Order: sequence, then C-alpha cells, then structure tokens
Amino acid sequence: MKKILAVLVFALVAACLVAPKFIAPKHQAKVVELVSNINKAPGYHAAIVTTHSAWFGSENKVQVSFDTTHIDPTIQGGKIEAELIVDTHFGPLLFSKQGVFGWFESTIRLDGEKQRAILLWDENQPLYALSVLSDVTGNIYLTDNIPALSNAANTFQFSGYTGQGDITKTGINYQGVLDQLDIVDGYTPVKASGFSLSIELDADLATIMKGGFYDSTTDLSLEQLDIGTDATFSGLNMEMGSSLDKDTQLGSIGLAYLIKDVVYGDFQASDLTLVTELNKLSNQFFIDYKNVSDTLLNDAPVSDDTYAALFDFMQEHLDELLAAKPEFNITDFSGSFPNGRFKATLTSTLADIDTPTMEELSTPEFWLYNMIVNTNIEADQALVHSLAEQFVASKMYAPADAPEVKMQTQMIIDGLIQQGLITSEEDQYKSEIHIEDGQGKIYNTEFPLM
Repeated sequence: MKKILAVLVFALVAACLVAPKFIAPKHQAKVVELVSNINKAPGYHAAIVTTHSAWFGSENKVQVSFDTTHIDPTIQGGKIEAELIVDTHFGPLLFSKQGVFGWFESTIRLDGEKQRAILLWDENQPLYALSVLSDVTGNIYLTDNIPALSNAANTFQFSGYTGQGDITKTGINYQGVLDQLDIVDGYTPVKASGFSLSIELDADLATIMKGGFYDSTTDLSLEQLDIGTDATFSGLNMEMGSSLDKDTQLGSIGLAYLIKDVVYGDFQASDLTLVTELNKLSNQFFIDYKNVSDTLLNDAPVSDDTYAALFDFMQEHLDELLAAKPEFNITDFSGSFPNGRFKATLTSTLADIDTPTMEELSTPEFWLYNMIVNTNIEADQALVHSLAEQFVASKMYAPADAPEVKMQTQMIIDGLIQQGLITSEEDQYKSEIHIEDGQGKIYNTEFPLM
C-alpha cells in the first residue's frame, strides 16, 4: 500500500512539474490572440514589447494605444498610450484566492507612473490591477481593483474600487463597488457614495462580438449624490437591458431610470421613474452594420468618407430595419410630490409606409405623419392645482395662495374639462392623446399637428 501511495504522490508531483511546460505555449498563444483582437478594434493598437518566460510563469509587457481621431478627427495629438504588464503563473497548482487548481492565473497591471504626477496612492500598488484565473474546465474568473486615490491639494478623494466576475461558455457576469468619491472646489462640492455596478450577459463572447442582440442586464446604482449644500439625490439607479426573440430574430432594448428621493432647496420629489423600450429591431441589420463599421474604421480614422459609406449602408438596408415596424414605448413615467403623484405611458409604432430616405427620417414631419402614438396621463388633482397655481401666480405676479390666483386656476381647469381635454375621475385628472396621419386627438377633440 505504501508503495502504491508513493507512486501516486510521485506521479502527481511529476504532473505538477511537467504540466507548466505544456500550458506555457497555449497561454502565450492566448496573449498573442488578445493583442490581435485589440488591434481589430477601431482606433486601437497593441504590441507585445517584451516577453520573459520561466518554467512556472511568464511576464509580457504590452503597449496599448488609442487614436482619438477615430472619434473626432479635429483632436490634435489625441493618442492615449499605456503599458500593461501581464504577469502569469502556470498551473495546475495555483493556490490563488480564486481557486487552487487551474491552467493559469494572470495579473494585468497598469503601474501608472505618469499619473503619479497628479494623483497620490499607495506606492506599493499599481493604478489598476486585473487578476484572471482560468480553471481546468475553461471558465475564467476575474477580480480587479483601483486603489484609494487623492491629490496634493486634497480636493479629490477616491475610496477605491473593487470588482469580480466570471466568463463561461454561456455568459459573462460582473459586479463592482465603490464606496465614496469626493470632489471639492470653491463653488460646488460633489460627494457620491455607495456606487455599485452589475453586468449579466447571457451569451458567449463570439455572440457578443458580433454586435447583435442577446439577453443582458446592466445595472448601475448610487446610494446618494450630494451637489453643493442644498441638493441631495438618494437611491439613484439606471438599468439597461437587451433581449432577442430567437424565432423572429428581433431584438429589444430597455432603459430605466429611478431616483428614490430628491431634495433641492424647497423642492422635494420621490420615486421619479422613467422606463423606455425600443422593440422589434432587426438583429441581422445590427450585425451587418457592425461588420461594415469595423471594416471601415480599421482601414482609416473617421473621416467624411467613413460617414458617407455608413450613410449609404443604412439607406440600402433601411427596409430591413423598418420591416417589422419598430416600436418606441414609455412604459412608466411617474413621480410623487408633496401634493400628489402623476403617471404617464406612451406607445408608438410605425404606420404602413414605403421605405423612406435617410433625409426623410431626419425631418419632424416624417414622424408626425408616419407614427401611431397613444399616450395616457393621470395626476392627482391636488398636484395639478398646485402646479397650475404656481404657473398662474408667476404670470399675475401674485402669491400662489392669493384668492385671485386660485380663482383663475380653477377657471382654467374647468375650461379644459368643458373642452373635453381632461376628465375628472374621483381625485384625479386624466387625459388620453392619440396621434396618427399628422392629426392629434384628445379624447374626441381632433386638431392638426402642423
């Protein structure tokens, strides 16, 4: 039995010693592939400057630059450069915080020596560090961090950022947090606290890189934002999402904003919400557009010829983009004030039309005559009266609680009810708006839009 155990231990040790020799070339091939992928991105250039290899690890220095003229041709001297150090330990034994076994663990560092001229941080830490571990099944686990930063004048304080995530064959997940950021100047100090980021992409890297649609959710939140001494925003949240109907190959994009509480001087509001969505978007159109865009931008920086070529592509493929009649909807626009709450929704879709030109799409008249829009609005009567009284008071140069202001406000609201533009139901005022063929209709009252 002891001999068998000794043989097994020897075999295990031998495997751990020999395996790095086989892992090393595969890892280096991945580094070369990564550099190649960076070079395929418009405006980016990357090159391996040096490579130092050992039995259990390697170090690569990679020079990365971005030419900002790909964004704006008028920028002078707009090249941004950084040197990244890729320090790798080969498996199968890693003894990492992210796992004991794996093919490799790489730490990618941006030392940021040039940035030390304007920022202060721990001299033993890089400006940015990303740790990547590949386990024996091919899954990748990552953590990254930015240390606490400040400046000599003490007008900038950054508490530090940490994140973690994983990349698998089926998707990408990532979460990051930042405790606090303070910017202090002589006029308007800014303090942000409790920032968090969450990303869930339910697609593999190949699908994501195509530029089409897939199921995803990105959530950014901030517990509190103070601007100056009299403006406080609490519970800020922005959520972006996308989805793809695999049967119809039509995609959707959603964007939602939420502010739990706002205090700005005497102004107060809560539960401010705006939720929008774009539906029935051609997946193939966006994949083709990205292919054309990448090809054009890889050949040369952004120029008038680039824009002209993209313009021509869009004109040639507009029928594909508009065939399913894309929709823009506001599913929730609402909020609460001390005097009451309001809520509104909007749905809109293209009517039956021939394929327009790009010039026609840029005119307001096209949308007024070719969109079918329905809007519903409701608000507490107390809120409507309060807002209307403030408006009337500003025109009459009188206090909002003056009798003449209240009388004039009631007359205006009664007039709107008599004209059929709003209805009074219990303690709310409501209105419904329909737009089609360049005509607007509020309940049964029609009117031209132009």
